[in-house]
Amino acid sequence: MIEAGVNGKIGAAFGSYGWSGEAPIQIADKMRKAGMEVIDLVLRIQYTPYEKDILECNRFGKDLAERMKQK
Repeated sequence: MIEAGVNGKIGAAFGSYGWSGEAPIQIADKMRKAGMEVIDLVLRIQYTPYEKDILECNRFGKDLAERMKQK
């Protein structure tokens, strides 16, 4: 993996999936190994998001923005 100056940066992993949904977990792990500070565990939504899922996406985005403002 190429580490393009991400050490200490804030990041997040998320995805919409139809089968096992492990990709966002693997992405977050790679981000951590590259030295990134990953917020939350991951956000995974199965298939098409429902209203509750969209609210969770909004919360996730706000959390990420808040962490970035604090840095």
